[in-house]
Amino acid sequence: MVMVALAVLAAAGPLSGQTTIGFFDGPTGGGNTASGAVGMTGWVVADVGVRRVILQVDGVDVVQAGYGRPRPGVERQFPGFPDSAAAGFGVILNATEHLDGLHVVSARAELMDGTFFDIPPKRTLLFQNSTHNLRPFGRIDRPNRNADLVGNCDTTDPFRRFTVIEGWALDLGVEIGDSGIGFVEIMLDGVILANSRRDCRFDFLAGGFTDCYGLTRLDVENQYPFALDAPNAGFRFVLDVGALIADGARTEGHHTITIRAGDISNQNENIAELPVFFICSQSLADDLAFGLIEVPRPNRIYAGVMRFEGWALDADGVALVEVFVDGEKIGNADFGVDSRASVAAQYPGFPDTLMPVWRLFFDSNKVVDGEHQAQVFVTDTLGNTVEIGETSFIVDNVP
Repeated sequence: MVMVALAVLAAAGPLSGQTTIGFFDGPTGGGNTASGAVGMTGWVVADVGVRRVILQVDGVDVVQAGYGRPRPGVERQFPGFPDSAAAGFGVILNATEHLDGLHVVSARAELMDGTFFDIPPKRTLLFQNSTHNLRPFGRIDRPNRNADLVGNCDTTDPFRRFTVIEGWALDLGVEIGDSGIGFVEIMLDGVILANSRRDCRFDFLAGGFTDCYGLTRLDVENQYPFALDAPNAGFRFVLDVGALIADGARTEGHHTITIRAGDISNQNENIAELPVFFICSQSLADDLAFGLIEVPRPNRIYAGVMRFEGWALDADGVALVEVFVDGEKIGNADFGVDSRASVAAQYPGFPDTLMPVWRLFFDSNKVVDGEHQAQVFVTDTLGNTVEIGETSFIVDNVP
C-alpha cells in the first residue's frame, strides 16, 4: 500500500494556510541497504509550487534531484496543486562517497516562496561499499526486448543486414585503482561473440566504431556525474544475424543476448539480458520501408517556400519518395541528397544507409493559410509502397 503523508509547512514567517504534501519512496528497488549508485525517488506538491528537491544524508545536502516527473496517481489524488501533473522526483545517490554503516537519507523541497519542507519519511539505510559489492552495472538501450532481428541469410549477397546493440556500462570503487570498466563483451546464448578490449575497430560499412566500449554518452554523464567512465560509458556491438544463421550454428527463432562487463579489478557482471527473435529476410514476404519526417516540425508556422525533409530506408532500396499535403500529392522528393551519421550508425547495411535523406521544396502560397497535414510515402525497388509518417504544420502567408 502506498503511504501518503500530509503536512502543513512549518517554516519561519507567516504561512497563510500553505499546504505541502509529499512522500519519499527511498531506494527504487526497495530495501534498507545501499551500495554504489542507488536510485532514489519520491513526490511532492505545494500550493505555492516547488522550486527544487534536495537529497540529504545525515542532514547534509548532497545532490539535487530531478523534479518534474509524471506521477499519475498523485495527479489524480491532488489535482488542484500547481505541479501535480509532474510531481515526481528522482536522483542517483553515490553511496561510495560515504562511510559504510547506518545513515539517514532524506529529501527536502524548496518551495517557490523560499521556504523548505522536509518530505516524509526519512530512511535509515545501511551503506555497504566493500569492493565485492561494487560490481559493474548498465543497460541495453536498443534494440527492445523481444525485437525481431532480421538478417540477410544469403551470404553471397554483398548487402548485409546488420543489427546494432547499444547501451552503457559503469563501475564504481572505493579503493585507489578500483574504479572503471575494463571491458564489455556480448554473448549469444551464453557464447562470447565479441569483446571490446580485443575486437574494437572502426568499420565504415557497419556504421562506425564496432564492438567497442568508450563511446560518448553525455546523458549517462548527466545521470552519473561521479562515475569515472560516465562521459564515455557507451558500448556498441554489431551483429550480422543472417551470417550467424547461415553458418549453421544458430537457427531462426528465439535467442538471448547478454552484455557482460568487467571492471579493472576483474570483477565480472552480466549487466543486461535481452530476449530476441532471429529471422531471415528471405522468410519475410516483404520488409517494408521506414523513415522519418524531420521538417516541417509539428505545429510550426511556415510561409513562402518551405522545405520538406527527412530520411528513408528499405532493405530492397528506395525507389521513390512522394509527399502529400491534405491528401493531395505535391511532388516527388529528391532522394539520396545527404547523409545522416545517426542513421548510418543505427541502421548500417541498408542499400541507402550512407545517403538516406530526401528533400522537397514547396511554395506554401499554393495552399490556404491555416493548419495542414503532410504525409510521406516510400516505394521500394520491388514496387511496394508504405507511409513512413505524417505531421501537421501551419501556413501563414498573410502580409
